[in-house]
Amino acid sequence: MSSLKKRIAEFNTDHPPPAEMAVELLCRDKNGTYTIPFICCWFDDEWRNFKTDETVVADIMGWRPIEERPRFRLKKKWRRR
Repeated sequence: MSSLKKRIAEFNTDHPPPAEMAVELLCRDKNGTYTIPFICCWFDDEWRNFKTDETVVADIMGWRPIEERPRFRLKKKWRRR
């Protein structure tokens, strides 16, 4: 159980990130915890895939910012649903 607490401590759990901020999500299922294999963001009060704008359906436990790399530019124009 201490390894689970340690993993969760690496993520923010008490509040959502600023809207449209690129983040990595920590999720949980019956087998344990995992990170979503794509960049996500918080927008219109729900978690979304940063590139496709699809809603993320998972048991989300926390988030942490993605470090931007020079080759990897995170720009997104959001469309309201």
